[in-house]
Amino acid sequence: MASNDYKNLPKIITDVPGPESTLLLQRQREMESSTVIYPDSFPIAIKRAENSLIEDLDGNIFIDWVSGISVMNLGFNDKIRDAVKAQLDDIWHALEIPTEVRINFLEALRNSFPPEMRNYKTIFGISGADACETAINIAHAIRKKNAPTIAFEGAYHGVSGGIIAATAGRKYREAVYSDGFKIIRVPYPYELWYDYDVSDIISIMKKIMDDGEAGYDRPDSVIVEPIQGEGGYIVPPDGFLKAIREFCTEYDLTMIVDEVQSGVGRTGKMWAFEYENITPDIVCVSKSIGGGLPVSLVYYRDDYDKKLPKPFHLGTYRANPLAMAAGITVINEVPKYFDKVKSSGKEMLNKFNKIDSNLIGEVRGKGYMIGIELVDNGKPMNSKRMMELKHELLQNGLLMHTCGHYGNVFRFMGALNMPDELINTGINIFGKVLRGK
Repeated sequence: MASNDYKNLPKIITDVPGPESTLLLQRQREMESSTVIYPDSFPIAIKRAENSLIEDLDGNIFIDWVSGISVMNLGFNDKIRDAVKAQLDDIWHALEIPTEVRINFLEALRNSFPPEMRNYKTIFGISGADACETAINIAHAIRKKNAPTIAFEGAYHGVSGGIIAATAGRKYREAVYSDGFKIIRVPYPYELWYDYDVSDIISIMKKIMDDGEAGYDRPDSVIVEPIQGEGGYIVPPDGFLKAIREFCTEYDLTMIVDEVQSGVGRTGKMWAFEYENITPDIVCVSKSIGGGLPVSLVYYRDDYDKKLPKPFHLGTYRANPLAMAAGITVINEVPKYFDKVKSSGKEMLNKFNKIDSNLIGEVRGKGYMIGIELVDNGKPMNSKRMMELKHELLQNGLLMHTCGHYGNVFRFMGALNMPDELINTGINIFGKVLRGK
């Protein structure tokens, strides 16, 4: 599949799904839970992947604009593969006992944050949900009480037992029979459908704190995404995070920034909160930090660390050495693409906006975190039509996924090092499919 000639890509030589993919999809259905969701969106069976290309068992080659849901920010990269192979020669499971690769990762991680945050501590986990759940637990532990956390409409912080309460989507919460954390929900700036500006939202939050007769228990923390991911790639106005930082400082609340999807270069900076020059108290990290291997972490203030009991957060597989090896490569390589992501991201916004289709309600984004929200007669496009469009894109050789309050937002999540030819070809495919509807 290796080639620098992108003129003949994608390559579709069978129906999608083809016969070999159809067979494996059927075998999966026979043996695996019916609750898996991605085969519904992408009915193919994968043979291999290279950089930003996916080949199925039938020999079809697709352009990958999904990147494992922003997990493969450098694509299926040879440097990451080589780092993992080299680590296999040493050790690939070590509990919390130090190894060279673990210490090297921790040092690289610290150096990826702004100077004023380089004395923070790290605690490892396995998933983004794990990280967000641990972050809220830290906020509770340092105050020794189970107070509410302020979270936002449209938020997605994971679907495990505790953090599920902070995730806004009903479809996620109804499937998990846990009360989870105590959450107070407030609006997130979403100008296309809801008329809330930053000052309105901060006023609501101040009322929660100041009005003892409003019926709210006093919260101890705020958890926020710099750009909402599963909520629809919603980009808040400039100053939103700064206003939350000032609010948290004024009321002595812990500010938790969830960078699980927006971090590791996705927006053209290592961490999306850097655009607002703020200092969060806690940062949640996962997805692309492991280059495709499961790892997450919480990066938090040193003074918090002194207040945590021992043991606090346990897990046999935390900080797996293979993930650390991949992570060092990711942290070193991602900054090489910051300028490209910023400039190319702006170009993509313009190109998506120029697509001549009345189905496009809004194009928004920052860097390589771009959402295209589709509408139908002034209303959000329904899920059935969105799935039809997703399958048509797949049949034309483009893997592209959806998100949003109404499931009507297509999102660009391509690798930061994706060749321009594959970006432009993907935009042409997307435009052709939309114009045909």
